[in-house]
Amino acid sequence: MPNPFSRTSVHPNPRASGTLSVLFAGYSQTEPEHRMGPQKLEHYLIHTVAEGKGWYRCRDQHYDLEEGDSFVILPGEMYAYESDKERPWRYRWIAFRGPEAERWLAAAGIDALHPIVRGGSEDALRAIRAVDGVFAKKSWTADWEAEGWLRLAFASWAKANRPHGPAAGAEPRSLSAVEADRAARWLQAQQSDPSVTIARMAAELGYHRTHLTKLFKRETGMTPVAYLQQLRIERASSLLAEPLSVEEVALSVGYSDPLYFSKSFKKLTGQTPSEYRRRVRTGG
Repeated sequence: MPNPFSRTSVHPNPRASGTLSVLFAGYSQTEPEHRMGPQKLEHYLIHTVAEGKGWYRCRDQHYDLEEGDSFVILPGEMYAYESDKERPWRYRWIAFRGPEAERWLAAAGIDALHPIVRGGSEDALRAIRAVDGVFAKKSWTADWEAEGWLRLAFASWAKANRPHGPAAGAEPRSLSAVEADRAARWLQAQQSDPSVTIARMAAELGYHRTHLTKLFKRETGMTPVAYLQQLRIERASSLLAEPLSVEEVALSVGYSDPLYFSKSFKKLTGQTPSEYRRRVRTGG
């Protein structure tokens, strides 16, 4: 039987406030029948079992756990857990708090009535181990690194808990709607790039250009080219209120030719960029 040990790494410089803060992370090989509780905590604490067995109890519900399982302790909830007599568990844990934590748990399908995740342990254990290492190094960037690793752990728990996505109740979307939305977000990300093409978008999203164009128009009512132009002109309208030249605005929204930009702007707004700017400045 492995020799018992336990190690905890605390955050070297935690924020006094914030939407989410990782407090500490640890690693332990427990003794046979090692028990914690019944008791309550003021923060969130998640254990992921690497080896062995044990049980967890919350709200009078008993859960038998083994390798690959995780159990979640919620603040203010009475809990207890104990390792097995013959195969005491080895686990890693991570503690955190903040208003964002509840939203993350809900998205992953975790609450006081569903505090167990079966699976997703490999990525979760790797992420918690990384947080342990970050805190041990006492890096001034520990906040960002720890939150990033915690997000990866949550992604693994969410995929294990909800392999098909969010629970039923949200209005289902068709594949066409999902892909049109993905294409729209791709165009939003690329709107300032003058070399962007619909052919490139289709290739990166894994579609034939003609098929994606038809799909996009069916779902949005406009072609990808028209949508991209609308994005650019809307952004340009905002930038024209700033102390930038028309050429600088054109370049900022993906037009390498200021003259072509002016023509496109007038076609969609009925005014040249200079006319639009004067109207905005005079309040007319």
